[in-house]
Amino acid sequence: MARRPERRARFRVAPEEIAKPAITLAGGELRHLRTVLRLAPGDLVEVFDGEGRGALAEIVVLDARSAELRAIEPIGHDRESPLALTLAVALSRGAKLDWVIEKATELGVAAILPFTSEHSQTSGERVERWRRIAEAAAAQCGRVRSPKITPVVPFDQMLTTTRACEHRLLFWERGTRPLGPGGASRRSLLVVTGPEGGFADAEAERAAGEGFDLIGLGPRILRAESAAIAVVVLAQYLWGDLGVG
Repeated sequence: MARRPERRARFRVAPEEIAKPAITLAGGELRHLRTVLRLAPGDLVEVFDGEGRGALAEIVVLDARSAELRAIEPIGHDRESPLALTLAVALSRGAKLDWVIEKATELGVAAILPFTSEHSQTSGERVERWRRIAEAAAAQCGRVRSPKITPVVPFDQMLTTTRACEHRLLFWERGTRPLGPGGASRRSLLVVTGPEGGFADAEAERAAGEGFDLIGLGPRILRAESAAIAVVVLAQYLWGDLGVG
């Protein structure tokens, strides 16, 4: 069994900082380090830049204005899934999509593409908020990369802008194909889940015409947020790194 990484305090830094031998923390990250965690020189922490790089670092100097950290060794590359998984998810009401973004980040998605569809019900676009949620979730779960979250697009634009994806699956309550373990060599995958009212028949037809496989999720109707996370879990189990360890 793979050894679990030791849990240490984690801090996000700018990409240009993590490449330096002396890394500086200031602002909110400094306040968290000093007043919440009460760390001191000599303590070890982890830093990451959200773009794939992380390091184990030692606190060298700490005062009210900044903390200086010394990078010791790179870490974290084995915490990213080998599957480049994009979740395209329909907008939903309230904070449901906030929860989906947090959990999908913890489960290792590479990108999240929110979209509107015929049955979408939403109180508005919150892309910057979603990015902050994803960054916080990445820090909490030990990732070194935050998923890319794109601006909201209409359903038909989502279909056409994802043509470059290696495999594209749309999950629909009337999908006729089950999700099976075939294609175990997949390196990238797009999974699409619908709104609370489900996809309209015409939307499913347009997706099929664009080359999407229409996949079912069993005999029960899942809530939109449940379906999104179930799909991510299944994809990571079949082609990613869930269950590896």
